[in-house]
Amino acid sequence: MQHSLTIHPVDSSNWRDIIALKVADSQQKFIEKNEISILESVYDRKHDWKCYGLFDGGIAVGFVMIGAENKVERYIWLDRFMIDANLQGRGLGAAFLQLTIELISEHFEVGEIVLSVTKDNPGAKAFYERHGFENTGLVDEEFDEEIFIYKLS
Repeated sequence: MQHSLTIHPVDSSNWRDIIALKVADSQQKFIEKNEISILESVYDRKHDWKCYGLFDGGIAVGFVMIGAENKVERYIWLDRFMIDANLQGRGLGAAFLQLTIELISEHFEVGEIVLSVTKDNPGAKAFYERHGFENTGLVDEEFDEEIFIYKLS
C-alpha cells in the first residue's frame, strides 16, 4: 500500500482533526490528550512547544509535540508522539518517527533528541529502542519517567 506521509504544523485548518485522534483506552494513562498538548503549546511559552499533525494522504492519523530546546547543550524534547488507536499496528508509528527525526534534524540545530517514557510502558520503551533511542538510565524526577536519547550525529 502506497502512503503519502506528511507532517504539518497544527493550525486553524487542522486542529479539529488532530484533537479527534485518540490512543487506545489502555494507552490513555501514558500520554496527554492532543487538545491538552495544543493548549500547552499556546500557554507554556517558556518551552516553545511546536505541535504537528501527522497525515497519511491528507488524513490526520497522528500527532507530535516538540520543544524545550536547549541551544547550549544542543538537544530538544520529543514530548508527545501518538498514532490514532484505529490505525496502530500498520507501521505508521515507525514511519512517522523517522520523519519526525528528519524534521528535527532539518529545522533545529541539535545533536540529540530526548524523550521520556513512563516506567510501566514496556511497549513504548521497546518501540523507541527499536528505532535507535537509547535508555540513558536517568529518570525525569518531575514525572518519574525513564529518559531516552537519540543521537543525530
